[in-house]
Amino acid sequence: MNADARYDGSETVLLDRPSSGPFLWNGLDEVPAGWGPCVVTLGVFDGVHKGHSTVIGHAVRAGRARGLPTVLVTFDPHPARVVGIDRDTATLTTVERRAELVHELGVDAVLVLPFTPELARVTADSFVDRVLVRTLEAREVVVGSNFTFGHKGSGTVDTLRELGRNHGFRAHGVNLTSVRDHPNSSTHVRTCLRSGDVRAATHALGRPHRIDAYCDTTGYLRLPAGTAIPAAGLYVARTGTDTVHVRVSPDGAILLLPPSPGAVNLEFLERRRE
Repeated sequence: MNADARYDGSETVLLDRPSSGPFLWNGLDEVPAGWGPCVVTLGVFDGVHKGHSTVIGHAVRAGRARGLPTVLVTFDPHPARVVGIDRDTATLTTVERRAELVHELGVDAVLVLPFTPELARVTADSFVDRVLVRTLEAREVVVGSNFTFGHKGSGTVDTLRELGRNHGFRAHGVNLTSVRDHPNSSTHVRTCLRSGDVRAATHALGRPHRIDAYCDTTGYLRLPAGTAIPAAGLYVARTGTDTVHVRVSPDGAILLLPPSPGAVNLEFLERRRE
């Protein structure tokens, strides 16, 4: 554990920050009482791509300037799956992997809100009151400029600014970066993977797309349903320090060549012509 300075509104106290990763809270009930104040950044953050890094970096800098910890609030499963929006929501990073990646960017704690039909019906005002004000005691809130929240996505950055004036926090909307004339978004990364362009996905993410799975003795991977998988084809990939070949079949089955039974972290490097 590393001891970091934390501001509690009156004096500097010590916050034990896990060296292996941030505090990970699954639901509001796991947030310790009186944990705030803090700086909060909100979003799904699936993939933790370069655009997300820009938003998160803004929040971390704001927290350090104030002497406050930074909390990232994410949602699982993807809200679009729950409300029935017809779009690709294949998972780029598990919640646990997301927490690892944002810790590397300086985030102190991750709050995962289970996205349920009940949460989808919560108004923007009620969400701010319960999550940002009463639970986290937010002093600054940082989101992407296209962020929406609350029932039917009625809350926007302007909503956050207005509610912040009433609740004592400042809200900032950060423009996402672009890559090759496309907004740097999780949707763009998924589009790259669907076309088999794993190099473009790497460029948008800032690192190779990774799948965490279990390899059986035949070389086939067992992975969570809904995982983002590249298009069918033959790929060069990496597991740890080893370079391997991976064949993705049209039905989404992934064969590791040679087989490496056990847990694998598979990073896709490039597609091979056949």
